[in-house]
Amino acid sequence: MKKRVRLFFALALFVICGGSSQAQNYSIDHQPFSQMAFDKLKQQQLGNRWLMVLWSLDCPACFKELKLIQTLQLEQHGKALNVIFINADDTDEVNLERKQVLVSYEMTNFTNFYFADGQGDISRYQIDPQWYGELPRSYFVDEQGKFHGKSGLLDENLIRSWLIEK
Repeated sequence: MKKRVRLFFALALFVICGGSSQAQNYSIDHQPFSQMAFDKLKQQQLGNRWLMVLWSLDCPACFKELKLIQTLQLEQHGKALNVIFINADDTDEVNLERKQVLVSYEMTNFTNFYFADGQGDISRYQIDPQWYGELPRSYFVDEQGKFHGKSGLLDENLIRSWLIEK
């Protein structure tokens, strides 16, 4: 069943992106998630409010969330929302699909991480030892670096109040 869902989303993304060429034409800055990269990110973001969004190709609700953030970003007329995206698919088999999503939802200008092949459990634990992998999952991070986790679909008003209407 999981493979069918993944195949469905891959085909949908293929149609949306016009095949794989569009995803390959972009310089997409996304890197494997690691404790060192996460610590560096948290240090760089101290003093700022930011949102960390975890998503997966197998999560239909995640795509609704990505679309919402894309819409909110377009409303900002060039001012970047402080959002970090982490793809929670921990297999190298989805690299092309992952890139297609980043392009399709205009996420290429954001910081993007992905769970390295076979590293899902470790990566989840490094982010939050209390998180067991349910998606969508987001963390609202305050200026002092305190993480406030939320499972389930994000509400537009919550995102606005956290990132836009501070």
